Amino acid sequence: MKNQHMITVVFAAFLTILNQANAGEKELRKNEVPKAVLNAFEKSYPNAKDVEFEEEMFEGKASYEVEYKDNGKEYEVMYSADGMLLQKEEEIDVSALPEAVTNAIKKEHPKAKIEEAEKLMKADGTLTGYEVNIKTGEDKFELEVDAAGKILKTEKD
Repeated sequence: MKNQHMITVVFAAFLTILNQANAGEKELRKNEVPKAVLNAFEKSYPNAKDVEFEEEMFEGKASYEVEYKDNGKEYEVMYSADGMLLQKEEEIDVSALPEAVTNAIKKEHPKAKIEEAEKLMKADGTLTGYEVNIKTGEDKFELEVDAAGKILKTEKD
């Protein structure tokens, strides 16, 4: 009986952790996005196409990510609920990654193929690092790497 109780507790803990991991991002319809976020986005990016919205955590707070295309490039901008711009991401060609970044990835994941890359910037456009999608065999990972090549975060996709 003790074993069965322990298995139940472990299983419940696993489900809780799994739900928390999946709760990080939630797709939203436009009408579910706060008005302040929509107003700020539409004012700043009037020519945006293929717009998608997500709610997620950013630096420990609920925030709103808007993905869009403009002139054939993909972008993501992150807003607080009150419409304040927090972060920008801009798709870049993999060949544009700094050597320090590609060397760090090769060292940590020697058999990886870099599939996509984005510049991470503060609201004022200051570069903070890169988000890089890699594939190793059947596994895919998203890496956050600072400009000096230090891998800050690795998430399995």
